[in-house]
Amino acid sequence: MELNDYIESWSEKLSISEQDIEKEYQGLLAEEKQIHPQLKEEEHKINALQRLAMSYKKQLRSPAVGFEGMIIAVGDVVDTVQRQKQEARTLYKENPQKAITNSVTDEDGTPLDTRKEWSEGRPNRNYGKPLPEHNYLRTAFGVALKKNIENSVKFFILNLSGEVANTEVPIFQPVQFRAIDRTPPELGEEEYRLNSSTFTNFIIDESLNLPPLKQLLDTYCGNSKVTIDNLDAYHIANEKDYSRLAIVEGDVTTLILEPTSVGSRRMIIDDEKGMFDMDSPGVTCWVPERINIDFAEQSKVIVLGRTSQGKKLDEQGNQTDEPGDVMLNVYGLYAIPEYKISPHVKELTMETATTEDIAEVEKQAEDEITSDW
Repeated sequence: MELNDYIESWSEKLSISEQDIEKEYQGLLAEEKQIHPQLKEEEHKINALQRLAMSYKKQLRSPAVGFEGMIIAVGDVVDTVQRQKQEARTLYKENPQKAITNSVTDEDGTPLDTRKEWSEGRPNRNYGKPLPEHNYLRTAFGVALKKNIENSVKFFILNLSGEVANTEVPIFQPVQFRAIDRTPPELGEEEYRLNSSTFTNFIIDESLNLPPLKQLLDTYCGNSKVTIDNLDAYHIANEKDYSRLAIVEGDVTTLILEPTSVGSRRMIIDDEKGMFDMDSPGVTCWVPERINIDFAEQSKVIVLGRTSQGKKLDEQGNQTDEPGDVMLNVYGLYAIPEYKISPHVKELTMETATTEDIAEVEKQAEDEITSDW
């Protein structure tokens, strides 16, 4: 077979574009020339092709397939065994006999995996074995299509595990990535449920012609869009769903950039109705340090995050048994360009708007017309 025949075949099997395969081949060819300068040109080509074939053969053993789209929100990295190990060690220190009898630790105090099965009923093969040093998990949300499959654009939830969870995930940018499709039949027409694999990495691809973010959210994320006055009801209905994502649009009434003890900044948003109600508390949003805030108060923003609700405090600041206000832990934050106030500008009007501000708004309108999706 000729090189182009291999490229065409691999593209079909791996859901990787022919251009990407050609680019990877050329990279290996350049590397071969550098590390084996004594070989002839034809030998360089054969070695590069063989190395590429071995790499793709390994990927074919993985159930991961290609996707392209946009990440719209990313949760925090969580080490799921950290708390379990701490509790196991505390129990062993306080009552070693109980810890050993209940298989929480072994005789040396090493924390053990106590989960007999996973949430979906699959047996846990590591049950009774020592817990790993770390078990990182992270959830990403977005809109994507399966490569080489038409009309397959859907909202997705991607569970990242292991070291993949610690990699940088580009947000609000066109990306390509590979993931394992674990979508249950009952969700097949609505969204993707994906798991990461060892081959999951996010490649920014500016050649992907995606719609503007707001249009993506309106078209494919309708089930997650929540108005501020319906946020309490949404939280009550979804509080047991760990992967819940609320997409809320509002105006920034308060922005406190001084970080808390855990590094979060406080932002309060409200809707048009709440802005004219002097007693409206708005919605408190906790923005982690990793999320950039490039706007000022009075901007209109889209907040993507996970709802939470604590207990109300009394006048002395003591916690009561009464539920407090529903808040948002921010996973994604987007200032709508035509309503964005610069951190150094009090108000943006047609009189004060810069050429760049106007150009950005015009580009948004143009993108809505020219997008392929």
